[in-house]
Amino acid sequence: MDRGRDVTSKSGRTPGKGVVVSTWWERLGSRPVAAPLRLVVFVGACAVFVVIIFVRGGPNPAETDAHSVTLPTTSISHGDLRAAEGETLVPNPPGYPLLMAPLVLALRPWIGSPYWCDDKPVPAILYTPGSEYFRSVLGPCTARRGSDRGKPYPIWYRSQALLAVLGWVVLAAGAVMLLRGTGAGGALDEVLLLVGLAVLPTAADAIAQTFHPQDMMSVGLSCAAISQALRRRWVVVGLLFGAAFLCKQFALLPLLAVLGAAPGARERARVVVGAGGLVALGVVPFYAVAPVATERAMTAVYVAGVDYVTTPTIVGILHILEKTKLEIARDAPIVMTAALVVWARRRAGTALLAPVPLLGLCVACLATRLVSEISLLNYYFLAVGVMLLLLDFTRRRLPVVSVTWIVATRFGLTPLAPHFAVTITAVLYLVAALVPIGLGLAPVAAARPALPRLVARP
Repeated sequence: MDRGRDVTSKSGRTPGKGVVVSTWWERLGSRPVAAPLRLVVFVGACAVFVVIIFVRGGPNPAETDAHSVTLPTTSISHGDLRAAEGETLVPNPPGYPLLMAPLVLALRPWIGSPYWCDDKPVPAILYTPGSEYFRSVLGPCTARRGSDRGKPYPIWYRSQALLAVLGWVVLAAGAVMLLRGTGAGGALDEVLLLVGLAVLPTAADAIAQTFHPQDMMSVGLSCAAISQALRRRWVVVGLLFGAAFLCKQFALLPLLAVLGAAPGARERARVVVGAGGLVALGVVPFYAVAPVATERAMTAVYVAGVDYVTTPTIVGILHILEKTKLEIARDAPIVMTAALVVWARRRAGTALLAPVPLLGLCVACLATRLVSEISLLNYYFLAVGVMLLLLDFTRRRLPVVSVTWIVATRFGLTPLAPHFAVTITAVLYLVAALVPIGLGLAPVAAARPALPRLVARP
């Protein structure tokens, strides 16, 4: 029995204090946990995440997008914005390098190096012509191959790679803020969520496989923004979404969901002004010194020397120019999200701003990105997986659905994809994207618009 906090039952109603909730999972999650102990769990969960990265051998400096974020960070720390944009080979906004540059500047003697070594065997593919650069940053950590007067490169945890752990910290903090914003959290459910995020495979993939800590930061900041929307703090919502977008462009999708759920034009204007102002503040200085490189990084549709490549997704198997595929991948989710938001607003009305419908809509909007992707990479599943977990915790139900989807996509779809025909893999990937869209829209469809108040005549 929970005698200290209000909890929402399986039926969706909120019983008063002292009322026994309807399922064992609700009773388990609502058990109070003291704030100091929750802080200890947060630190411990972060430690578990770091251990997982260690066990996986750390981020590979050559088979990832690492230098597309570490080199710009170094350039920003030296005040060279033009070089920073020129080194942004992966189309990312400048948010993550901007956030990390002060730390690199302050801690340069210890973890400031943008390069690190790797004792793993050099993959055979890196012995092909054109891979000289990638081979130069691989090899034993004792090899004297570094750029600093022939010194060996440091191991990953003595370089900027260590700062990637902050991506998980922001992700976890944002998820906790959102859980509390829904009326849950502050109890054992928060502890269980932190443990789940620590062992989330796609979170570790974002560092060990592809080095995309900026994706984790974007998801965490988006979660924090949604939590503030539930508290009706619209300017803060805009600022947080602006920061999330500066880390990764897909933050636009949950932003559209929140704009659709906002009560009126005034609240939407506050969100848009806050987000747009912060994005402009972060992007305009780079655009002023390197307009072409900044435009390529922000739009993410630039293709150099590639006309047509077949990849195992629905868009990837289309026999059209690669640039056209990228344009579809970037624009189609926005169009689909806008359509979902319009439908959701008409269906749920003002009830869309309730925790479960809003989280469900955010899940569906983020999953539209998977529908039109042109590649099959594990970290693409991160945002949807985190939101599905939060949706289950918000509904106070055993997270069977979210965990099943996470495991099926990470340990089912991606390992088996190389053994299937490309068309079969593309269909399976499409199914993996449509499932969370359906799961997210279900609570929206079930939401009931608030009835207008009737004013009695005198």
